Amino acid sequence: MNIRLFAGIFSGANTYLVDDGAKTAFIVDAGEYSAPLAAAVKSDGLRVEWLILTHGHGDHIGGAERYLREFEGCKLVAGEDERPVLSDPDKNYSGMIAGRAISLTPQLFVKDGDELQAGNLTLKILATPGHSPGGICILAEDALFSGDTLFAGSIGRTDLFGGSMETLLASVERKLFTLPDETRLYPGHMGESTIGREKRYNPFF
Repeated sequence: MNIRLFAGIFSGANTYLVDDGAKTAFIVDAGEYSAPLAAAVKSDGLRVEWLILTHGHGDHIGGAERYLREFEGCKLVAGEDERPVLSDPDKNYSGMIAGRAISLTPQLFVKDGDELQAGNLTLKILATPGHSPGGICILAEDALFSGDTLFAGSIGRTDLFGGSMETLLASVERKLFTLPDETRLYPGHMGESTIGREKRYNPFF
């Protein structure tokens, strides 16, 4: 499995291009369109099967529509409880964050425990509400893409639509901190970490 990070210049959000080493790929989040990401897909001859949104806030969805147009056959995926956020610019704050109103309708809504296949990679969906009502994390082998649920040394904010500090802390403790300590953490902002490191040193826990 190959993981490449494309950090957003304007959105500040991390977008990940992940491939299985055999030409099948998926994207996690799309804060803004990245020409280097698109170039990597083309130069490596990758087939992007999924664009998975960890949640629907404007800093994670700005590039989604263009990626879906550019990568033929790519399907948009999000948590089933994120429908009201993705469909309503007032709830996803896209006008304020991305500079334009964005409303998205994924082809596939997923729930806790669902699995997707990306070539030879199995992607397990973990429902982790709290930062947003339908927030999800994606576990692929020993890599966890945590969106804005868990950061290196921090957690996501809970003062936006559908947010709840109590729910977010429970999501991390019950869903993420039960994973092996060596699980690599790829968050929606800032740098990488591991589950073990966050269990020991994250000040929120």
